[in-house]
Amino acid sequence: MNGPDPREELRAAIEGLAEDRARTLLGWLRMVNRERREPKPAPSSPEESVGPLGDALGIVAEVREPGYSRMRLMIDPAWLNPNGVLHGGVVYTMVDYGMGGAVQAGLREGEHCATIEVKMNYLASVREGTLTAETNVVKQGRNIAFVESKVVDEQGRIVATATGSMFVFRGER
Repeated sequence: MNGPDPREELRAAIEGLAEDRARTLLGWLRMVNRERREPKPAPSSPEESVGPLGDALGIVAEVREPGYSRMRLMIDPAWLNPNGVLHGGVVYTMVDYGMGGAVQAGLREGEHCATIEVKMNYLASVREGTLTAETNVVKQGRNIAFVESKVVDEQGRIVATATGSMFVFRGER
């Protein structure tokens, strides 16, 4: 290899970081390495991968069944916005995966769904802990499913609510 060792350069850069910046960097490194603070579930577990972005954020699908899903997210300091609270986009992503999971679980093989729209209501800020998003299909039509989600913190405090609609692709007949 030519040039200085990038690990030494990284160590020197880290030494000059403020604590909050070091925490943010650590969170980003966790994401790059796709590490979790909790063990990854075995393939036969009901807890499954939700997809690349959700996995990078640490979103875990606890339940996905026809008409219902429950997602969990352990908050990482890397996801805090400049005001020191969890970025709304992280909560939105968890809700979006939950909505898709509740609808997709009730579809036949070869069918899939995609988000048409989501209306988010952020009700409380959070800085740490674990969030849970529960989603229910309110009405399933032939091509559109209407869904509702509620996000709560560890104390049961409602952090966000959302409503949305998903388009159902029926596939070839």
